[in-house]
Amino acid sequence: MTDIEKIVTPKNTMLATVLTFVLLTVLLTIGMLTPLVARLTTGVEMSLDAQYFNNRSALPTAALVMLLTLCLLIGYFDVKKSSIIAGASIALSILFAIVSPFNNTPIDITVPLVAIALAATLYKMWRSVDRESKFKTMRGISAHIIHLGILMILIGVVVSTNTRVEESSILSINTVSTFTDQHYSIKVTSITSGYEGSMFQNYPGSSYVTNINFDVYKKNKFFDSGQVKYITDFKWGQTYTTTYINRGVYEELFIAPRAVDEANSRVNLYVRTVPFMTVLWVGMYLMAIGIIILGVTEHVKAGRNITMESDIPKKKKPKPKPSKKKVQKQRSEVPMSDIEKKYEEKLERELMKRKSERGEN
Repeated sequence: MTDIEKIVTPKNTMLATVLTFVLLTVLLTIGMLTPLVARLTTGVEMSLDAQYFNNRSALPTAALVMLLTLCLLIGYFDVKKSSIIAGASIALSILFAIVSPFNNTPIDITVPLVAIALAATLYKMWRSVDRESKFKTMRGISAHIIHLGILMILIGVVVSTNTRVEESSILSINTVSTFTDQHYSIKVTSITSGYEGSMFQNYPGSSYVTNINFDVYKKNKFFDSGQVKYITDFKWGQTYTTTYINRGVYEELFIAPRAVDEANSRVNLYVRTVPFMTVLWVGMYLMAIGIIILGVTEHVKAGRNITMESDIPKKKKPKPKPSKKKVQKQRSEVPMSDIEKKYEEKLERELMKRKSERGEN
């Protein structure tokens, strides 16, 4: 066994996959808890955007995909071939990062890794097909369908996050504003403000709310109407907003107010379009289908095992062997005359056998 075969074993590969997943989970958990800890300890309000998580989770995610691919391959190829394929995908990712065929570094790095992982998943699904049993086929490919769904979600997240288009613009009432590289236009129809909630200190309400109503046009055609709110909360001493989100099959439209100029009836709107959502939705559906198939097949298998166990005939209990004392007692009960008679007959047969061997009459 070579050195690489001693290191790259199914057990070590699975352990590395689990540890990488734990590391990724810890990084994401720290990112989500940091704003809460900062507010509780220092009173400072802070928020972490998607870029913060992307920068810290990119390498662990890439390593996780590579390790999962290695786990798939190592079951059908030897360690040397699996390691060569994994190394080739890493080298291809580095080459893509240098050449940058997609003009986007995260996508350039992700595409080769995910492509190899997809190929390995499809190959394993093909090897799991049992032509004699549809049940075994469904049970075999269910886990790989879940894996395929995870990869599709990963592709959707990486591609959509790095190809999204966002822009802000100041809009007045009844004016239409278009956004660069986006096929959506926004027209603000009304801006109304007022106090809401119970009285707080010198204010007639606990918060001051500005309602912004607008129409959305897609490729110069009416698409939808929406409303967002800009809220100043006196009780908690903070300002926050509501958002408008339209999740379509192909893309997602996100609109939120950044600031409001009530005196001049103007609002600063942030508009973001996230394309390639189809891949993300397909991945979610594949995961759900795989989980359902896996659950059903495991339930059916458990039922079959119970039935098979009930059909097995019960074994008869073996008769206990008689004790030595009982055997000796039975032997002692046999009459001596019979024993002597059997011995004489056996002796006579032995003498006749020897005479015939010597040729005597």
